[in-house]
Amino acid sequence: MKNVLVVEDDPITRKILCATIEKYGFSTITAVYGSDALFQLKERDFHAIILDLKLPDMNGLEILRHIRNSPSHSSLAAIIVTENNDKLEAVLGLEMGADDYITKPFHQRELIARLNTVLRRTDLAAVNPNPSMVYDDLEIDMKARLVKKGGKAVDFSFKEFEILALLASNPGEVLSRDAILNSIGSIEYSPESRAVDMHISSIRKKLGDTGVIQKYIDTVSNVGYRFRKY
Repeated sequence: MKNVLVVEDDPITRKILCATIEKYGFSTITAVYGSDALFQLKERDFHAIILDLKLPDMNGLEILRHIRNSPSHSSLAAIIVTENNDKLEAVLGLEMGADDYITKPFHQRELIARLNTVLRRTDLAAVNPNPSMVYDDLEIDMKARLVKKGGKAVDFSFKEFEILALLASNPGEVLSRDAILNSIGSIEYSPESRAVDMHISSIRKKLGDTGVIQKYIDTVSNVGYRFRKY
């Protein structure tokens, strides 16, 4: 189970953040003050931090600066939480090394999608400092968000790239439609949606993977999809 540090002084928002994160299988530790957050970072190991920028004792950007300057926490996945009118601070946070940001109010699925995405990036970076995956004649460059087949670039939409990258990052593992939605989902999606199937169909067409036997992505009946191991 992955541990997430939730740094938020507003009790209602903090409760919503923790309930949402725990609902999707994560463990949470909370901090109300920046000093609390720094203490928790010193005492425990975390996979991600959800960080409000406006704390009673310090600006969340100070905590982010500490994280990125610390050898033991420099690769920690970080999502900052802002108000809708604080986009400038969100941009500053991204420039200082935050992986993503989310604005209040937020949808549960959007939060989990962003959390899963940044965790996938940091997990991949931990095992591969040059995050490029190669499968036969298919190359997926995570950092550049570029897909090449046979040396030629293939144009993918944002969602298509996220799905392909998710599957390719877990070769041989069957991912359910709901698991895929939770990772790349948007507020308009629901578990009953056929959006994943439509995206998979488009991905296959662009990769020329439309034969009777698929080369890259298998359909696992009544479950979901699996990227083939090479």
